[in-house]
Amino acid sequence: MPDSVATPVTSPLPRPARAAVPPPRSGAAWAALQSPAPERARAFYAKVLGLRFEPGGGPGGLWRGLDAHGSQVLVVGRSYTGTGPGVWSPCLTVPDVRAAAEKVRALCGTVAVGPLPLEGGRGVLAADRQGLGVTLWEPGPGAALTEAVRYRLHTPDPADALAFHTRVLGAKAHPAPPDATLLLRGTRPLLSVSPLRTGAKRPRPRWQPDFLAGDLDRAVAAALAGGATLLVEGEPTARAGRAALRAPDGTVFGLVRG
Repeated sequence: MPDSVATPVTSPLPRPARAAVPPPRSGAAWAALQSPAPERARAFYAKVLGLRFEPGGGPGGLWRGLDAHGSQVLVVGRSYTGTGPGVWSPCLTVPDVRAAAEKVRALCGTVAVGPLPLEGGRGVLAADRQGLGVTLWEPGPGAALTEAVRYRLHTPDPADALAFHTRVLGAKAHPAPPDATLLLRGTRPLLSVSPLRTGAKRPRPRWQPDFLAGDLDRAVAAALAGGATLLVEGEPTARAGRAALRAPDGTVFGLVRG
């Protein structure tokens, strides 16, 4: 059974842009989802995010979710952990993937696969010290980089997560009130780190993607129609500029106007 999750941190990553100002370009790439029901997950996110899915190959039969420009936003595969919730993991860009992999090992993380060719660049499949999976990707010349995803890391040990990810990603930490910390490489946001609020005795850290949605109200309506539930009530989505939801497979994700 998944840990009970209280109302998630609602500070934006980054703040929803005003109408005339585009959101800051991200250092995050696509999101990866391991779901116990990948077929249902693909149908759900196709409607919510307007993605077109195509077979991506790889172990377990991965599917690539592409936006209208052909950029990869989401990769969906099958989770083999039984009937529990799905699991998110991010793809984050690095300037030198081999150096990043060496830092992961030096900081007591795990490099499972790579470096190897990946989506027009080179990547490694790794995990941090808290066991959270992450893909580190060095884009090659001309590689497509989506701007549609931002990431939050909810953890019972924010200090440990910040110490690990700032060094691996070559990022600097900036406070993001009320209690989050935003990691930037230059001006590009990579992820935010927040303390995990839960009543569980042994809370498990987790990733949460925030997907940019041009028509936020339509995306939220499609998510609710597809079986998702809102985690934050009381403030109209149009005013808040964001919504946190639990998908049918139990994973938590966000939608942000952008």
